[in-house]
Amino acid sequence: MKNTSSWYYNRNLKPQGPLTLEEMRLLIHRGEVGPQDLISNDEEGSWRPAWEWGVFERTLFPATQGYIPGVSFSEEEKEWVLLVPTVDGKGTVQEGPFSARELREGLLNKNISGQQYVWKAGLSGWCRIADRPEFSV
Repeated sequence: MKNTSSWYYNRNLKPQGPLTLEEMRLLIHRGEVGPQDLISNDEEGSWRPAWEWGVFERTLFPATQGYIPGVSFSEEEKEWVLLVPTVDGKGTVQEGPFSARELREGLLNKNISGQQYVWKAGLSGWCRIADRPEFSV
């Protein structure tokens, strides 16, 4: 795959782009494109989840940063910040910190959605709760 390809990502069922490889990497690193978001390039033409493309390493995605499969993490440490819609629905505010256990309970009780965004120190950007393995229910 050449680095001269133009890249596209899907936002609200509409292709966004063209972008260079570096621009796409920056969107991924900031959490604006998640591992499950569909992306394409003009060289291949097919739409696949971002994590399936070999040019985007796992650690580039905030959704996978800081998580090591098989290594335990603190369920009780209040380290997560959650973006919550404002009362008027026109924006978001940050709430927290929350523990992984509290966020999982919020998901189970349907007080929060897997499509909401979280962040903690050490991540390069915000990511959807559904994309973080700590919150799988």
